Amino acid sequence: MSSSMLSFAFLLIVLSVTLYFGSTYASTQSPNIVVIIADDLGWNDVSFHGADEIPTPNIDALAYNGVILNRHYVMPMCTPSRVAFLSGRHPLRTSMQGYPLKGAEPRGLHLNDTLLPEYLRKLGYTTHLLGKWHVGYLTRNYVPTRRGFDTFLGYFNGLIQYFNHTLIENEQVGYDLHRIVGDNHTIEYRYDYMTNLITEEAENIILSHNTERPMYLQLAHLASHASNAEEIMEVYDWKETNATLGYIQDINRRKFASVVATLDKSIGRVVDALNKKDMLKNTIILFISDNGAQTEGPLYQNFGSNYPLRGLKSSLYEGGVRGAACIYSPLIENSSRVSTQLFHITDWLPTLYSAAGGNSSDLYQLDGIDQWSTIKTQKASKRKSVVINIEDIDYSAALMGRYKLVQDKSDFQKHYIDYKGNDPSYPKYNMTNVLESPAASAIANVSNRVVTANKIEELRKEATVVCENLTTSDCENRTCLFDIYEDPCEVMDISSQYPEIVKSLNVLIECYKRQGYEKAIILDADPAGYPSNSNNYTWIPWLPDDYVPSNKVYFTINGAEYAEI
Repeated sequence: MSSSMLSFAFLLIVLSVTLYFGSTYASTQSPNIVVIIADDLGWNDVSFHGADEIPTPNIDALAYNGVILNRHYVMPMCTPSRVAFLSGRHPLRTSMQGYPLKGAEPRGLHLNDTLLPEYLRKLGYTTHLLGKWHVGYLTRNYVPTRRGFDTFLGYFNGLIQYFNHTLIENEQVGYDLHRIVGDNHTIEYRYDYMTNLITEEAENIILSHNTERPMYLQLAHLASHASNAEEIMEVYDWKETNATLGYIQDINRRKFASVVATLDKSIGRVVDALNKKDMLKNTIILFISDNGAQTEGPLYQNFGSNYPLRGLKSSLYEGGVRGAACIYSPLIENSSRVSTQLFHITDWLPTLYSAAGGNSSDLYQLDGIDQWSTIKTQKASKRKSVVINIEDIDYSAALMGRYKLVQDKSDFQKHYIDYKGNDPSYPKYNMTNVLESPAASAIANVSNRVVTANKIEELRKEATVVCENLTTSDCENRTCLFDIYEDPCEVMDISSQYPEIVKSLNVLIECYKRQGYEKAIILDADPAGYPSNSNNYTWIPWLPDDYVPSNKVYFTINGAEYAEI
């Protein structure tokens, strides 16, 4: 054999070995995980659920190319949902199921709870949080970089203004935008629209990422939460808003739509960045809302829509706790489908840990269930029931199979029909915009499958909840039972027809009460934590690092005694 032939043969061998080990590496490398959490986004505020009012082409592209989670249950308010997501434990276990944390409130998610980023970091992940924290910052031990995140750029409290990043609460005005890397904590003084700020930071993290390690990136958006600025819904670009969304006559709803449209563009940019970095082919992207929309006030009304579901944020009806959600990944073997399997927000910790290569059986004392095989290969879900919430005798709800029991005296339990989303004057749903969106274009670069317009139409129809009659049963002063399969809008109370099912669901609630249930704790804000008492009028940790809360110790604020958590 000639020397040139020998050289060519050697080259082929080297190439074959490289390809073999390259493909082996790609198949065994833990997937990158990107979690996008929208704030107070309603069921009817994403267009893959059938509404034409607010186009969300990038979110829709993820949904149609992945799995639409049509029975994804969350907590009725933001702090409890984030506690459940991060810890895999029901907030009922840690007294965190009640009212969301206030600024300078001296409580937080228990330090002895291991959080999702901590578990992932043990598997070799880099971990980053952008945006909202809202699970406690009373001492530096409670901030994100001491709870498993390598880096944090965001805010500690429940909301800030979109441009100037301040929170006004208890007549206190304070700045709340922080960058923390390890223990290096700086205040970010920037005047920039929060959605875009998060997006730019996410792009930087992705494009500078060392792909020898898997990445966990959590984008906890301010959008579409109301602001406490004079303009409750702060839009990024009024000229573009009026040019593209001017058909929405209600000016407040138009503002909300603009906030959501900017969020959707953000998601397209993040997916595009993953593609440019050649990471998308081995990435899981999860999109969820933390709870339903707050269509009306008096506090933080954002003009979102849960139509046709009943109730709003803070309610235990579907509008408050059945959240918009979808998941996309090339790793999903049976994608482009609508899942009606029961899924709870506590399930994400064991599910993502399993997808990352961890053994979910190593986790303990969790309420969440590993559902990665349910998502990846469409296996039957192990979850058969969900206790949605328990706060007192008149405020609890649970699901078992197709039946849901509700005891809810909240002010937001009716149907809100102002924003149905399909006015004849609205532009018709534009599938071309979905297929040509930045997210869809990036996905097409890593996928052999093409989602057609016909498939989109089929999936959208399947994901749409339709209820013809919204004449609601009065459940204010009694327990109601609903068949969620047949009556997803919770119109017809069937408790008198199925007393045994009512009994079974009450037993489920009582079991939770007997097994680690902790009554919700809400504390007064500690004036020592007010921004006026800090050096720079900023909401920051104010108690010493060695402060150790205990259930058996009591402390006093404003003359009242409280049990520490």
